[in-house]
Amino acid sequence: MKIIKFFSITLVGLMMFACQNGQAPKTTSTEVTKTDTVVEQAKKPWYKFRGDIENNGIATSNVSKNKPKLLWKVRDTERVSTSPSTGYGRIFLGAADSFFYALDARNGKVVWKFKTGNEIRSNALVGSENVYFGSNDGNFYALDRKTGALKWKLETGDIVMSSPTMYNDKVYFGSYNGTFYAVDKNSGEKVWEFKTGDAIYNSPAIANNTVFFGSYDKTFYALDAETGAKKWDFKAQDVIASSPAIAHNMVYFGSDDGFMYALSLENGELKWKFQTSKPINSSPAVDENNVYFGGYDYRFYALNAKTGAETWQVTDELLIHSSPALSNGLVIYGSDDNNLYARDITNGKIVWKYTAQDRVHTSPAICKGMIFFASFDGYLYCLK
Repeated sequence: MKIIKFFSITLVGLMMFACQNGQAPKTTSTEVTKTDTVVEQAKKPWYKFRGDIENNGIATSNVSKNKPKLLWKVRDTERVSTSPSTGYGRIFLGAADSFFYALDARNGKVVWKFKTGNEIRSNALVGSENVYFGSNDGNFYALDRKTGALKWKLETGDIVMSSPTMYNDKVYFGSYNGTFYAVDKNSGEKVWEFKTGDAIYNSPAIANNTVFFGSYDKTFYALDAETGAKKWDFKAQDVIASSPAIAHNMVYFGSDDGFMYALSLENGELKWKFQTSKPINSSPAVDENNVYFGGYDYRFYALNAKTGAETWQVTDELLIHSSPALSNGLVIYGSDDNNLYARDITNGKIVWKYTAQDRVHTSPAICKGMIFFASFDGYLYCLK
C-alpha cells in the first residue's frame, strides 16, 4: 500500500484532556425516551455530528467568551470536508484523500489511519468500541476505535455522505441510493431498511423511539426506530439536505426551498415555517429559546423556537453551509468567507472571530472548552 504523508503539524500549545467523559448537555423540553446505550453515549462530548442523538447542537462544556488562541493545527494534503468528532482523547475525521484518521487531541498527531476507496464526506460516530462512518466509495465502515482495524463494512452501492447515529445498539444512516439503513452496531447486519425516492444526504435525529431524516425526494420522514415502519411524512418544496434537530416536542430542518420548518414530533403537523431567499443546508441548533442556522443567502438567523418569529439576523460576506454549535451564550459556526464566528445568542453581535485561509464549510465540535474545526485550506484547527 502506498503511504501518503498526510499531516504537517503546527503545535502552538498542549492541553491534557481526555474528551471522554463530560458534563451532561443542557436539555430542552423535548420528552425523549432514552436507553442505557444513549445515556452512555451522551457522556462523550461531541461524539457525532451535531453532538447528540437529538442533533440540537448544544455543547457539553463552555468555551470562553474571550477570543481563543490557536493550540495547534494540522494540515492535510487535500481538502478536509468532514466535521470532527471527539472521544477518548482522540479526534476522528475523514478527508478528500480517502483516508479516515484518528488524531491525538493533545497535539493533532496521527494515531492511526485507514484507507477507503474514495473521498470521505460522512462525519464520524464514536462508539465505545468502534467508530462508524461512510465513504464516497459506497461503503459504510466500522473500525476498531483504538487501532483502526476494520471490524465490518456494508456495501450500499452508492455514495454515503450521511453521518450516522446510534440508538438501542443499532446504527442509522442513509445512502445516495435512496435507502435508509438500521444495522447492528457489532456485526453490520441489516436490521431493516427503508427506501425513499432519491438520495439521502443528511443525518438522522432520534427521539421517542422514532428516527427522523429528510431526502432529496423533497420528503421528510419519521420512522419507527425498531421496525422501520413509517409513522408519518411531510412534503417540502425542494431537496432536504439540512439535518433535523429535536427540541420542544418539535423537529426542525431546512430545505433547498429556502424554508426552515418546525413540525410536530407526534404527527408531522406543520407548526411554523420561516422563509429565506436561498437554500438552507445548515443544520439548525436549538436551545430553550431559539433556533439558529445559516443560509446560502449569506445570512445567519435566530428564530423563536416555538413561533418561528425572527429574533435577529446578521449578514456575512459569503454563504453559510456550516451548522452551528451553542456554548456559554455563544453560537459558533463557520462561513465561506473563511471565518469561524462566535456571536452573542441574544443579539447576533460578533464576540470574536477566527480567520482561516479558505472556506469554513464544515461545522465546529466542542470538547472540554476547546473548539475543533476544519477548513478547505486543508487544516484542522484546535482553539481555546
